[in-house]
Amino acid sequence: MSSSPKLIIAVTGGCGDIGLGIVKRALEDGHTVVAIDHINPDLAHGKLPLHERITYQQAELANYDAFLEAVRGCDALVHLAAVYSLQDPKNPDGPLLRDIPEHVVHNTNTALSWNALNVAAQLGIKRVALASSVNAVGLIFSKHPRLDYLPLDEAHPCYPEDAYSLCKVAVEQQGATFARKYPDMRIATIRPHWVVTDELGYDPVLLDSLKGAVKDLWGWVTNSALARAFVLSLTVPESQFPCGHETFFTVAPTIAQQTSSMELVKKHFPEVTDFRREYKGNEGFYDCSKAERLLGWTERAFPWTGESA
Repeated sequence: MSSSPKLIIAVTGGCGDIGLGIVKRALEDGHTVVAIDHINPDLAHGKLPLHERITYQQAELANYDAFLEAVRGCDALVHLAAVYSLQDPKNPDGPLLRDIPEHVVHNTNTALSWNALNVAAQLGIKRVALASSVNAVGLIFSKHPRLDYLPLDEAHPCYPEDAYSLCKVAVEQQGATFARKYPDMRIATIRPHWVVTDELGYDPVLLDSLKGAVKDLWGWVTNSALARAFVLSLTVPESQFPCGHETFFTVAPTIAQQTSSMELVKKHFPEVTDFRREYKGNEGFYDCSKAERLLGWTERAFPWTGESA
């Protein structure tokens, strides 16, 4: 259990798969949780764990006053609630299973993240974590991702071509904006990848069978590891992660496939020539050293060397 001070953490989108992972992790670490979602309470309570340190607030977060009241009394905020198109995890380069109009994606998500930050500022909440995405760089929804160099780090330019990716750039800019205006706030924007269950992510054979998405560079992260990143961003000491805004990639250090990373990238992205480290086996294309340095966060790796067992 974490030895950091115990918090009352509001989690928007708390009944979704990622939200439930964060709720569980926060409870395990001794925190109190206010799960916030738009679904009716009976359905919510069927999803949320039974625990004395969890309460549920039903709210439509586009309504600013409702958002404010749902979070009131908390001292940390995780904002996940969003609308988005849905990709088939078994066919990540195929057609969308749920295609939300781009104006809805952009307008809703950009407004919700601003609401989250302003609610936190208005209530004096100093610790905030918001969901960005690896797609802020401009990946899976792009015609062909523009990769200036590999591995990708947080300094890589963003080249969004779609509403979802653009609103993730926006949430990061919003985080930086509020940190400038309120210098005692600490705001993390977390860039997850394809989020999988532990049963899938920690089974290299099964994970390899799904291959991962070409335009997302075959990355993945488990729900439990991602939950750990969000909670750490709220709880690590300021000596480790000072006040201000930071963006973090949170991706596993090996690709989904048990095959050569360099062979894959040379086949699909032959235009990339700037490799900022030597690649061996199935090493991944995201540099998560910042998350390790500031948050103490890592994900497990499943190295493939090409050598017979």
